[in-house]
Amino acid sequence: MSLTLVLLSSNEEAATLLQMLSAHGRNVELRHVIDLPGLRAQVANLGPNSRLLSYLSNVIVPADCLAAFSHGAYNIHPASPDYPGTAPEAWAAYERAATFGATFHAMDERIDAGAILDAEIIPVTGAKDRPGLARVARQALSLLLLRIAPRITSEAPITPTRSLAWGPNKRTVADFERMCRLTPDITKEELEHRLLCFGPPGPVEFSLELHGWQFAMKAPGGIMGHLDPPQADRMLGWVRDAAAPTVRQDVKLTVDGQEFLLTAGDYRPDVAAGGFGDGYSGFVWLVPPQFRDGRPHRIEATCKGRPVPGSPRLAVFPRQENQQAPA
Repeated sequence: MSLTLVLLSSNEEAATLLQMLSAHGRNVELRHVIDLPGLRAQVANLGPNSRLLSYLSNVIVPADCLAAFSHGAYNIHPASPDYPGTAPEAWAAYERAATFGATFHAMDERIDAGAILDAEIIPVTGAKDRPGLARVARQALSLLLLRIAPRITSEAPITPTRSLAWGPNKRTVADFERMCRLTPDITKEELEHRLLCFGPPGPVEFSLELHGWQFAMKAPGGIMGHLDPPQADRMLGWVRDAAAPTVRQDVKLTVDGQEFLLTAGDYRPDVAAGGFGDGYSGFVWLVPPQFRDGRPHRIEATCKGRPVPGSPRLAVFPRQENQQAPA
């Protein structure tokens, strides 16, 4: 009897992961959902042999859904076991971790609390900021997925490969926000380190507490947002004006001197979850064929004449081979 494997992920890499799992599993029925309603719909139609895999998903799966999977529910945590909880890459950067990685663990109703089954830990070389540690985690994640794919797609029980335990400090959103609240006595070195480790990607607002007043640190001109790291065929970002939170802003993307005008009106769940408006402030730029040449391109995003945080970036998009028309 076949194994039903449900992948819970809204990440853009989900399609690639499904292809990889399909190559390893000869008798596996793969299903893909992106949110909790979709997961509940699948739970109502599971076969006798079923397993859940959560991949880079922010969905907190309730206990009744977890219990519905006869062959267990598992999660890929993009960080080492030492860093459970919120924004692990930020804390690893702040603590100047010498190693970082990814963790494969059983799921329960608590976040990052299930038994650890495997992990990929690699050295941190050169990376000092939050995006740098995130890249280390993604590299480890790819290695971990290749190793565990045969086990995920097999009906056999998944057991730990070695003895691993979660770190003692499970960081919360409140812990993260505490690091973004600055005090007048902060040193220059500590300020720069906090900005480096707890700043973008993602919606972040630093503030300064002074004599009972709290002053928010925003980008120049009141523009908040971020230009995300490049993907293979697109650039993503978000931007909003704190003084006009309901107005969808125009973003000018300049690529090697060529300008593209975008409207920041797409929904970004991470922005909404961070408390920055309704979340409809994202933008997407699909890379035209002339820039998919494997060469570096300078990309700058501006809004109302001000640079969007995270900009400019140097991006290399994989070469797009010309497809020949059939004879």
